[in-house]
Amino acid sequence: MASDLDENVSAGVFNQLRRTIYLGFVVLFTVFMLFLLVPRILIPIKSGQMGVIYRFLSGTDMINSYGEGLQIIWPWNSMFVYDVRLQIVQKVYTLLTKGGMPVEIKVAIRYRPDMRVLSSLHVNVGPDYLNKIVFPEVEQVLRREVGRLDSEEVYTSARGFLESIVVGSLKSAEARYVLIDDILIKSVTLPASLSEAIGKKLSLKEELKGYEYRLMIERKEAERKSIEARGIQEYQKTVSQTLSPDILRWQGILATRELATSPNAKTVVIGSGKEGLPLILNER
Repeated sequence: MASDLDENVSAGVFNQLRRTIYLGFVVLFTVFMLFLLVPRILIPIKSGQMGVIYRFLSGTDMINSYGEGLQIIWPWNSMFVYDVRLQIVQKVYTLLTKGGMPVEIKVAIRYRPDMRVLSSLHVNVGPDYLNKIVFPEVEQVLRREVGRLDSEEVYTSARGFLESIVVGSLKSAEARYVLIDDILIKSVTLPASLSEAIGKKLSLKEELKGYEYRLMIERKEAERKSIEARGIQEYQKTVSQTLSPDILRWQGILATRELATSPNAKTVVIGSGKEGLPLILNER
């Protein structure tokens, strides 16, 4: 009787232990599955992001894109999140000029994916659109534009063809689901010997402009002196034609009267000068 009771107690303890182990296993399995599935069920989309959903049964949703907030999906579906803010990346391209000289151009590219066709971007290109679209499209336009210029033009007019580069890149990249907002040329690097030669040439050009400017000033000064000389000549000619002995004598009389009334000491001899003009002797 006692042995049967012990057996029943042992069996109860064993069953209780087995249920506890089973329940613990279920809890651990549930926690493990939740740990695996929650990131696939609850998808946070942060500010400046948008999501594209891929459904296991029907494929990518080409109509709807998902905005900011917590999105709940079935664990067998997938959500791909894209940064749709304006982004800036720098890239260095090695290109050839019209004369076949290599030139390094460092550019800063400001871009973002086109939110209107985000699903098409995901299906046709994927998340690596920067290397598949942006860099190749900008390089294509740069290569075409730089190939039309010689080394000096590239070195001196980097800003000049920037606008055409931007326009060309926008047209070609927009058709591939990416918007390029702007391109900034940071630097243009030529081979050292070529850069030095171009620098000397530009320096000589500036010196030549300085010489031309000084020559222009000299020519203007010569013209001014010539005009001034002609004016003096015309004046003297006019004066010589209008003066007469009577006018000169009258001017001499006026001068004599003014001198006679002035406080300075002098001796005036009337009629001793040429043409009957007064002869004035200053006394010291």
